[in-house]
Amino acid sequence: MLLSIFIYRLDDFSNLKHRNFWIYALIGGITNITYVLAVINGELVRVMLLFFLSPVWTIPFSFLFLKEKLYLKNLLAASLSLFGAFIVLWQEGFSILSLNISDVYAIIGGIGFALTNVLARRFNKLSIKDKSYAIWIGVIIIALVSSILFPIELNSSSFDFRAILILILLGFILLFTTMAVQIGLTLVEAVRASPIFLFEIVVVGISGYLLANESLLVKDFIGGVFIILGVLISTRK
Repeated sequence: MLLSIFIYRLDDFSNLKHRNFWIYALIGGITNITYVLAVINGELVRVMLLFFLSPVWTIPFSFLFLKEKLYLKNLLAASLSLFGAFIVLWQEGFSILSLNISDVYAIIGGIGFALTNVLARRFNKLSIKDKSYAIWIGVIIIALVSSILFPIELNSSSFDFRAILILILLGFILLFTTMAVQIGLTLVEAVRASPIFLFEIVVVGISGYLLANESLLVKDFIGGVFIILGVLISTRK
């Protein structure tokens, strides 16, 4: 947010008075914070697979808010993706109450991401800068609320020069990715937006293996195939 003030300054603050700005900020903040919490608490590939159920949630949202038509392929895609998610989540004695907290965060993040994709097109009176600032402000608000509700003890020794440098680098990366995503969401149909991010699963799988020593379970791989297949079907003309 501080970087954006100097690099990507908002020229017109009038939209900050509009309800849509703060709705977008709230959804964007919840989406990003739950995604980060999912990544921190869970396995990267598993989190990404559950997060990319977002095309399933995009279908009803696009119908409700954008009046986009629903086709048989959308229902088929949703069914395949949900079946894949069931495989990924399956364990003995499985129930909703047995979900890991990281799984819950990932699913909430996916729902929020789908709604963000739809609202990016619905709120067309908000500029790309407005939407970018809404996301950043929403993240700050949700992060502050989360820190109050779920306080944690910080170790001052962990904030060394290297950690601060990494945080600054992440700030620049998030600044440019947020701008790029908002531009893309404005130009691409809502149902087709989420599938474009599928390449992120490949990147996460490789980086998780190399940097976090994580491996993909057979059931995760099989479930992931169904999820990705459902996403690809949903984008087919």
